[in-house]
Amino acid sequence: MDKTKTSKKALQGLINDSLREAISSLELPEAGKKVKKLLHRNSKKLASVYADILKREEKKKKKAEKGVESNAKSKGKKSKKEKTGKTEVVA
Repeated sequence: MDKTKTSKKALQGLINDSLREAISSLELPEAGKKVKKLLHRNSKKLASVYADILKREEKKKKKAEKGVESNAKSKGKKSKKEKTGKTEVVA
């Protein structure tokens, strides 16, 4: 199983860098303190939202895997019961 946990800080850094690069490519004046503060705050909020999304997706994957395993186990148990039932009828 792949364990790819991404922290909120790592996501925040990626989002913050991407936003700064996108804004710097535009023909705008240099970002001041207010703009940097706003970028930081928004990147923090976006990172927390994406972290929640990633967490939910991971839970869904685990739940699906457990469902498949439990189905396989229950099918295996049924076939064993059928086998024992057949041997009792023959014996």
